[in-house]
Order: sequence, then C-alpha cells, then structure tokens
Amino acid sequence: MRPPARRPRRTGRARPRARLAGLAAAAALLLTGCADFSGEPAPFTVQPSLTAVAPQPVEPSTGRSTSPTPPTGSAPPSGTTDPDDPCAPTDPAVIATCLAAPWGLAPLPDGQSAFVGERTTGRILQVARNTPTREVAVIEDLDASGTGGLLGIALSPAYAEDRLLYAYVTTATDNRVVKIAEGDVPKPVITGIPKGAVHNGGRIAFAGDGSLIIGTGDAGNPALAADPASLAGTVLRVDEFGAPRADNPTPGSPVLARGFTDVTGACRLADGSVAVIDHRDAADLLIMPLPGRDYTAPVSGDALWSWARADGGANDCAVDAGTLASTSLDTPSVSGLAMSPDNQFSGDPAQLLDGRYGRLLTVVPDGQGLLWLTTSNKDGVGTPVPSDDRVLVLPTSENGGGGGPD
Repeated sequence: MRPPARRPRRTGRARPRARLAGLAAAAALLLTGCADFSGEPAPFTVQPSLTAVAPQPVEPSTGRSTSPTPPTGSAPPSGTTDPDDPCAPTDPAVIATCLAAPWGLAPLPDGQSAFVGERTTGRILQVARNTPTREVAVIEDLDASGTGGLLGIALSPAYAEDRLLYAYVTTATDNRVVKIAEGDVPKPVITGIPKGAVHNGGRIAFAGDGSLIIGTGDAGNPALAADPASLAGTVLRVDEFGAPRADNPTPGSPVLARGFTDVTGACRLADGSVAVIDHRDAADLLIMPLPGRDYTAPVSGDALWSWARADGGANDCAVDAGTLASTSLDTPSVSGLAMSPDNQFSGDPAQLLDGRYGRLLTVVPDGQGLLWLTTSNKDGVGTPVPSDDRVLVLPTSENGGGGGPD
C-alpha cells in the first residue's frame, strides 16, 4: 500500500464534517499569533477544545474554567514559585517543567496528577499542578543510548487495588516490560525483545479485556520482524503477569501480529481494542492489529488511517470525545480527526494546538476530559526553551470532564 504523497489516507465511509467545526474554530483562535521558540512562551490565554465550545484553560479534575491570567502559587518541579525561575510554570496548561526526556505518561485516577517517565534517567515521577514532583521509582541498569531507555508506561487496570505500574525499558541486553510496585524492585513481565540503536518500539497499553498490548520495533533489522522466533517488529498480547493470552494465534506465544517497523504510538479505541502507530519511511500507519496478520506489506484496509511522512507523519495517538488526536515530532502541533465508535472518520484533520510548546511526543487521555502530553525539545533536534521539557494538558470537552472509552 502506498500512502498518498500530500494528505492522510482514510479508510471506510466518509461522514459529515460538522463535528469538527468547533474544533477548527478553536484551532483558528490559537493560530492568530505566530509561534516563537526563542524564549519562554507567552502566558497561555486560550485553550483549545475538541468540541464546539468557547475554549478556556481547565484545571485537571475540577471542571472549572480558569482565568486567562496566569495563576499564582504554581509550583514547578523544584518547588519554587520565583517568577525569575524558568522552571516555575506560569502557563495554566503546563503541569510540570524542566524534565529530562519525558516519554512515558500515565494519568492517575485522581484526575489531577500523572506518572511521567524520563527516558534517559530512568526516573518515574508523579506530577501535578501546584505540587512539587515526587520520585516514584528509578529503573536501574538502563541503556538509554539511541532510541532506548525508559519508554512507555501504563497503569494496571486494577491500579486502585494493586497500585502497579508497567514500563517498557531497554537494558544492556534487551528490551523488556517490567511491573513496578512503589518501594519495590521492578519485576520482569516479558523479556528478550531485541534492542537496537533505532526502532526499539516501546508503546504499551491495556485493552478493555485486561490484555497488555506491547508494541515493539524491528531493532533496525527488518528481517527480525519476519522471523517467527523473534519478538522484534511485533505487537504482543499478554496478561498482567506476562503469560500469552490463550486466544493468541500460536499457543504459548505472546505474538498477536508481526511485520511492524517501529511502534511509537498506541491508543485505546471506543470498543476497548488497542490500535498502534507504526513509524515507517513513507507514512505512519494507524493499525488495529488482527490476530496472526503480517503487516510487512500492508494492503488496502490494513490501516485505519495514515499520515504521510512528507506532511509530518504521526508519533502517538489518543482517542477521546469522538476525536483521534495525534502528535508528530516533525510538526510542532497536535491534530485531531473526528472518529466514530465504529472507527469511521469525518472530514479532514484539524489543528488542536499550535506550535507554542514545540515538539510534542506523547498524548494520553485521562478519561475525564483532558489530554495529557509531553514535549520533546531537548533531544538535540528540537528548539528548547528554558522550561523544557514539559507535561501539559489539553481539554477535550467544555468543562474538561468529557470522557473516553470505558
């Protein structure tokens, strides 16, 4: 399948564009000024919404619109509120600043905070507005060279009871998934995923049935993705203990589907299944992996959507409030596309957030009306400001209380 050169490819029947009218209007408000990354961004005064409402900044969980005036008393990771400190947030959309390569992100059920993992340091931090960051765990023996390190993180579906966090990490010998109980040593869930200087994959997410979905990369060697004995270039499906699901294509194997290049994104759909973004040379593909399929050479209908790399591609995705949101490291913005519960699309992608925060890496819905995002500006490619890198929030409904898939 060859994706189009200049616009994303859609599959399925087109539907009316009315649901994105409000989204486009919100985007237009944001685009009235020019982005400038030469210094700290101007105070945030307008927050976009994915529905046809008057956009306002929204605090996590409260559902209250905030004043466009930067709030006082916002505490940065260092705990200071000194206005001369670049790590002191003055933008009500920014939750945390001065982070080191934030990659994995997992909003917490309290609706006010999230866990964020730093790819290069191995630290997992809890971040919240008006609160100093708290170190939850540190992954030891990490290999953060190339594209490796502490990558995706996800909360256990029973987090309220077991308090477990899952993480995809690169070690000296492999990529693996571990589970973490605060104060304890991380325990391996699945090991032996090939590592490389590039294409380590790393996105993980829990499906509605409790399955842990793990997206790997081909480690820079496409032949591994075609090797039935390899876990590279695959989407894996296991239970919370790492055991292959009984209904996987090959009994005893964690592999659900193979033929992937570099799974950089994962998003839970309305029906509870998990779609992944596979990062490819010509286009980035949104694929809902089917059992036993090989996606080395996709055919028509394999991709729910595709983003041409010439137009910026896509890196991560989130589905909330009837919108597919996506980030791109090549385009400093977030785009959205109306998406129905049966995975049909309406109209064309619209810009949800302009380039004021630079490059955006991870996007995750919290199920309570907010998208949480990480920036990626200090990796040697972006154009950082003194407060980079950051975690920020973007509301998906009028009061910041919408909700995503159950």
